[in-house]
Amino acid sequence: MIRARLAAALVVTVLATASAFAEDESRVAEGVSMYDGGRFTEAAEVFAPAAAAGNTAAQYHLGLMHARGEGVPKDLAAAATWFERAASGGHNHAQFLVGHMYAKGDGVPRDRARAHMWFTAATANGWWKAREARERLVDDGMTPHEVAEAGKLYRAWQRAQRGTAEP
Repeated sequence: MIRARLAAALVVTVLATASAFAEDESRVAEGVSMYDGGRFTEAAEVFAPAAAAGNTAAQYHLGLMHARGEGVPKDLAAAATWFERAASGGHNHAQFLVGHMYAKGDGVPRDRARAHMWFTAATANGWWKAREARERLVDDGMTPHEVAEAGKLYRAWQRAQRGTAEP
């Protein structure tokens, strides 16, 4: 009897969570439509709560909006913050863009190892231009120490993604 009640409660919780997720995704899709239609202020109002809740598409779009000054003040530091959150969540274009920001020092301190790490993540995540950007970064004078540091950062990021503490 207790197991049946627990199972029923679990089903209700899962269904409620799935429903909230679908509603959130639908709302973000509306925000993307507003953004594409040039209704930037409205889109920002949709993206902000979803981004704060961890939606990577909303985080990515808020990053774009801050980078371009669309509907929100132009702020490269805020753009980098949103791009990095989306990148950490696996958004490949955000990984590519935050890699560029670290490579150039746009909104973040210039850090070629961190740029290389994000380009590697984006490459592994199917963003083919990231491989070229990473190669260009190395060709433009990354030191062997920086490349080694990038590898360490990437492996640590992968472990964090898997939720493991292995070395």
